[in-house]
Amino acid sequence: ETVKRGDMKHHLATCKEELVACEYSQMGCDSVIKRKDLNKHLQDEKEGHLEKSLVTVSGLSMALSRSYLGESYELPFCHWLCSKPSYYPLSPLILRMDNFDIMKKQNKIWFSAPFYSYFGGYKMCL
Repeated sequence: ETVKRGDMKHHLATCKEELVACEYSQMGCDSVIKRKDLNKHLQDEKEGHLEKSLVTVSGLSMALSRSYLGESYELPFCHWLCSKPSYYPLSPLILRMDNFDIMKKQNKIWFSAPFYSYFGGYKMCL
């Protein structure tokens, strides 16, 4: 399909072939699927989404309760909550690597948050 440059934003928001994150990504579902397959995914994964939602809500409830009591509580699922991959990188994509000199001197290995190289491209870390 040929799309005019001025219509690209609208096309990407409605294209059935476009990759989209699952609506339950905030609850822990890492699926990235074509928009045309989203309803099937939601139907097929109802139980999994419910389980992930319960774990997320329980963890947040526990964190809030402990926070209210003045205690600290690390969320067990914080890795996906804090570093979601960018499914649609916008050019230019700038990745900032803090403390590079320190990490290099200490010979430590660290990676960026995961991201996709382009629409439908490779998932990677730097």
